[in-house]
Amino acid sequence: MTSRQMSLGMQFSGGYGAAPGAWRLPGANLNSYTDMDKIQPVIFQAGGGSYGLELAGRYASGVYANPYTIEDAQAQRQDLRDAAKRAGRDPDEVKMLAGFIPTIAPSRQAALERRRFLDEVVDLNQRVRYLGAMIGLPLGPAQLDEPLTADQLADAMPGPRDPRSARALEVAREGWPLRDVLAHGVIDYHPVVAGTAADVADHMQQWFEAGACDGFSIAIDSYHDGFDAFVDQVVPILQERGLFHDDYEGPTLRENLGAHEQYGLDPRLTKPARS
Repeated sequence: MTSRQMSLGMQFSGGYGAAPGAWRLPGANLNSYTDMDKIQPVIFQAGGGSYGLELAGRYASGVYANPYTIEDAQAQRQDLRDAAKRAGRDPDEVKMLAGFIPTIAPSRQAALERRRFLDEVVDLNQRVRYLGAMIGLPLGPAQLDEPLTADQLADAMPGPRDPRSARALEVAREGWPLRDVLAHGVIDYHPVVAGTAADVADHMQQWFEAGACDGFSIAIDSYHDGFDAFVDQVVPILQERGLFHDDYEGPTLRENLGAHEQYGLDPRLTKPARS
């Protein structure tokens, strides 16, 4: 069966949009089914566990990861590279993108105030109880605007399996009210960098140069102005430090990611995985 026989044109029209004809991919003339055979989207994988790791090592060009510390990120990236090698691939073909949440402001204090403002739309009562569970204390809304007492600090214990809990207790020991402890992002699943554009660039440079990731998955704190702040303030700093490109390699994600060119199953994967 030819590609033309297998292809069905999409004809959809709704109240908020329409998708007529074939799916258009950049860099291809979709009037030619020979050219269409040469196109394959880049595959990204997300999710942990041994099965997800092996899946990413065999098929993915990019992986969304959520390590909380540099050490954890280094271990995850090495495991990913080892999985790619077992599959017969070049480990450099698989890029691990570490997630983090930047909050950019003129100062660290202003960044913390921004996060407090953003927290006004979330359930802080539930969050303070969650914080208590992380550090082994029965906390409630009545203590939101107070720091932990000396007795509470003496009794607090970070959860052994949650890397966030150690960071939460570290911030609490600095004497912040619990509302501000939460504003530091200690219960978010990605590291939070609240500070100046230089602080955010420092975080990215430290992780990248430590071999903790190949790039980043950025979870902007607010879509209203967060992307503009990152592009206008952080990117120029990264470019000045020689850490971010000044131009693109090509018109497609595959070219800019440095992903292996292929169509269909990678022929190297027909062999059994190596132990």
